[in-house]
Parts: sequence; structure tokens; C-alpha cells
Amino acid sequence: MPKTMPKVYKLPSNVEAERSVLGSMLIAPDAADVALGSLSEEDFSDADSRNKLVFRAMVELHKNGRPIDAQTVIDELIALKLDNAVTASYLFDLVSSIITPDNIDHYINMVHEQAVLRELLLKFKDIQEEYATGVSDIGSFIAKSNDSISAIASKRVVQGMKSAKEVAAEVTNKISEASKADHRGMTGVDTGYKKLNSYTHGWQKGDMIILAARPSVGKTALGMNFAFNAALHDHIPVGFFSLEMPAEKVMERLVACRSSVPNEKIQTGYLNNQDRVKISAAIEEIAKLEMYFDDTPNAKLGDIIAKATKLKKAHPNLGLIVIDYLGLIKYADKTNPNARQQEVSDISKSIKALARTLNIPVICLAQLNRDVDQSDSKVPVLSNLRDSGSIEQDADIVMLMYRSDYYADLGQKAKGKGWAKNKKEDAPSNEENKPTTPAQNENSMSDVKVLVAKNRNGSTGTVNLLFQRAYSRFDDPSPEYEEKMASMERGS
Repeated sequence: MPKTMPKVYKLPSNVEAERSVLGSMLIAPDAADVALGSLSEEDFSDADSRNKLVFRAMVELHKNGRPIDAQTVIDELIALKLDNAVTASYLFDLVSSIITPDNIDHYINMVHEQAVLRELLLKFKDIQEEYATGVSDIGSFIAKSNDSISAIASKRVVQGMKSAKEVAAEVTNKISEASKADHRGMTGVDTGYKKLNSYTHGWQKGDMIILAARPSVGKTALGMNFAFNAALHDHIPVGFFSLEMPAEKVMERLVACRSSVPNEKIQTGYLNNQDRVKISAAIEEIAKLEMYFDDTPNAKLGDIIAKATKLKKAHPNLGLIVIDYLGLIKYADKTNPNARQQEVSDISKSIKALARTLNIPVICLAQLNRDVDQSDSKVPVLSNLRDSGSIEQDADIVMLMYRSDYYADLGQKAKGKGWAKNKKEDAPSNEENKPTTPAQNENSMSDVKVLVAKNRNGSTGTVNLLFQRAYSRFDDPSPEYEEKMASMERGS
């Protein structure tokens, strides 16, 4: 492998395609309109600089509302004092070379493709030169370079407008796929919770999903449950990025969740024989699933993108990625606290781009700011998302978690109406919701509201879940329990 990149002595171009575009523009007003709406002067190469100048004159004519033909272009070139560089005979050559302007779209794409390729090669050169000057933060250098290259590559295709017939055909195919959904109406990855599935129809490909809460409300546990449910129910590979705790701690919570042995007992090793049997069975079950963990603390954005891309390449059927959590993602080694809001905005956009590029749902956990604690009801709203409004804008789904006993434990009282009140003492019995496992303290069972505050392709609403903190497990409440809760809320 060579130690240095070869120099590019001649940038790519297609002079004949450029001339075909200009010739078509000179003889057909419709072709001129299409080209002016699709190309810019920079899209024409320096291989024959006359083409750039002719296009510049055409742009000026268009701006001034004047027709474009050989004579008006000559007049404009004279006005721009460019007639020495471009002669009238060259314009007539352009016109005479065109048999029909009907192929203008084809020539425009050829010109645009060459322009994108030139820009890409020049960016490679810039990257090489920046590296040669010395790079202190390799992760940030790679991330920035990748973003630049991706931005250029996204320009590659010049898209025209779609006809109603084309769009209708796409919708027909989508409806046909949706009709293959199972009896639950699922078209995406199973969330593991009936009511949440009714809102989302499962996690959808290309979606960025935000799950936000205040610290210690249970967002890591719920994110872990989402990952496990996807791997278990849909039999798909799942990636879990844990920036806050080691993979072993996440696994301990998973084992507690599946074995119904309290996490505290697993951590201390204070186990009886029955506990050990349950733990062994849970570990065997989890080990069979295709779950992949990365526990790099304070991981860099570029590293997360690279690892997720690599995981998708190794497992093409990768079905879900969970990131815990957004606030710990580093944009660069040296960050400016004053620029954190912009960094979070860039991180959010990159995660959304990752979901679309890999064509998988990405669930990203996030924290809510302290403003929610200052409100009377303590119920979170979209504006409570921490650091950046861009998160709300980029996300396809935003879910906000509310747990009333969280505030009761802190000695704070919620003053809202309905369920937005502390009901630690008044809540209905949880007995009918408990799994058939050894009894546990009722106070470890918490009522959690998951507020689907944004759903780009569906409805919003509230999902009731039961959080068994000792097991790090979320369960659907029974219909009877939900009815009791609803009755209490109506009577409050």
C-alpha cells in the first residue's frame, strides 16, 4: 500500500455533455428552464472555461426575464465584457450540434455527476492536506471527514419531480407490504408493549426515536427492555451502546429482568438454590439472542457511527440500535461548553442520518432538563428536552417518561389533576399484575406513564406501564388494573 495518496493531475469532466446542455438551452426555452433549475455555474468544469461563461450569461438573462437564444446570449456576453473569451461562432457551433433537446435531463445528470466527482476528489485532497499538518483528535478528524464526504455524496443524483402515477405506485407497494402485517397490525419491530405498539405499529425502519426522562426515572431500564423485546420477539440482531454503565451491569439487569431475581441479590451474590436455577435459565435464554453491546464510556459520535455501520455490514438483518444516552456522546475531544447546544444539534442530525442510512430504527435515550421539576404538575413536555430544540425536530417519535412516585420519594408533591399527582398511597393494588414469581414489596412496583408526545407518522397519547424496579422490568398492566387507574383519575 502506498504511503501517500496519488495526486490528481486532471479533474474529471465531460465537455461534450456540457456543450449538449448549453446547445439545448439555446434552442428550447423549456430545456433552458430545466437546466437553470438543476445546475449552477460551478457544475461546469474548467476543461473548457467558455461553457461556464455561456451559462453565466444565460443565468443573467433569466434573472432579468429575457429570453435565451444565441443572439441574446451574445449581447449579454458583450455586456459582461466576456465576448473576447466566447465568440459568436462558438455559440452557433453549440446550436448546430444539437439534433433534439429532448435528452436534456440525461446531459444534465452527466454534467452534475462529474461536478460531484470533482468536488469529492478535491475534498479528499483537503483531508489529506489537513492530516499532513497534524491531527491531535483522530476521532473528530474522522467524523468531520466522514460528514464532509457524506454531504458531497448526497448531491450525486439530480432528482426530478415524480408523477402522480409514480407516487401512487410506491404507495400501492407500501400498502401491499402493510397488508402482510401480523394480526396486531405490526409493520415494524415489536416494542414489547401492546398499547405502545398500537401507537407506533412497531419501531419503523429509518426512524429516530427519543426516549427522555429525568435521572433515575427508569429510561435505561426501559431502553434495555426495548432492545431485549426486539431480539426476543422478532429474532433480529440488536445493537446496544451503553455510554453510562459497563456491559456487565446491563447484563445483570437483563438477567434480573428475565429471572425475576432482584438485581440487588444478583450483585451481592446472596442467592438461594432456586435463585441460582432461575439465573442460569435466564442467562441461557439471553445468550441465544443476537444482542451486541458496546460500553465505551463517553463514546465519540464518529465511533458510534462507525461501529453501527460495521455491525450492519456484519449482520445485514440488524433490526434495532439503542443508544444510552445522547448527553454523553462526545462530538470532539475538546468541547466548548458554550457551543454544546450546537454540538447536540449536530449529534441529533447525525443519529437521524444514521437511522436512514442503515434503514433501521435507532432509539436514543435523552435527559429532560430541570424545568420539569419546577413545574406544578411535574409532567414533562417537549420543550423539556435538554440542550437542543433540534432533538424534537429531528426525531420521528419522542416519548417522555413520568413516574409520580419518583417525586414522592424526593418529597415533592405534584399539583396537577388526574394522574399527574402523587398517588403512592392511593394507587390500586398491583397484585393482579404481578407475574407468577415469588412475592416482592409492593412499593417496588411503580406506575409509569410513557407520553408519546410526538409521532410523525401516527397518533400521540399516553401508555401505562408497570415498572418493577427490583427486576428492571416493565410490563403491560392488566385491563382491570388500567380500569381502576382510569376510575381514580376520573374521580380526582
